[in-house]
Amino acid sequence: MGSCLNKYRIVSVKDSFALFEKLHRFIMDVACREIGNKGFFTAGLAGGSSPKGLYEIMKDHFPYWEKSYFLPSDERYVPSEDPRSNYRMIRNSLGEKARIYRIKTELPPEQACSEFNRELSKIGRLDFILLGIGEDGHTASLFPKSECRTCGDNACISESPDGLLRISMTLNFINRSAVIAFLAFGDKKRKILETLITGGDIPAGQVNNGKEIYLFTDLLL
Repeated sequence: MGSCLNKYRIVSVKDSFALFEKLHRFIMDVACREIGNKGFFTAGLAGGSSPKGLYEIMKDHFPYWEKSYFLPSDERYVPSEDPRSNYRMIRNSLGEKARIYRIKTELPPEQACSEFNRELSKIGRLDFILLGIGEDGHTASLFPKSECRTCGDNACISESPDGLLRISMTLNFINRSAVIAFLAFGDKKRKILETLITGGDIPAGQVNNGKEIYLFTDLLL
């Protein structure tokens, strides 16, 4: 499916739309397998702008809405209708058929985090998680040299470099996922991806479920 370096299976497709289509097929394969095995599929989804095109493809072509449940990997502590909200982007991109957990940012941060933690506890582990990676090496809302204050084993509260509070899945919860994939594209991500695959000390590099991790990118690495 792609080249393999260290623990990463690199899937490189130069055209971003073709990359999204390949990742969509990959997610459908995981969902089909899990639904066949146990009747349902759980997935964590990255926010930000990078995966929007993927989710728009899924909106029209994902066949398993009724048996699937999606959760954002993290959320900015802003109202759900705020343009910066990950839930808003995921909801608008996937459409109304998708069942998506909403982190309750109308509550105090600690309470919203605790409720997210309880929801993740019910799930136990995800069948699949899609993660992004920032130019500083952060993933979800786990930032370099910045504590993510836990409100249980599964969720935590952090602060991004711009001072905005975030609520995130913990590294422990992410690492319990059965299948993990990163999505990154654009030449501005080349340096941090090279740091990632060569074992650099960044939060994204601590993601490890003991299996091969997939890296979908439009870059040749």
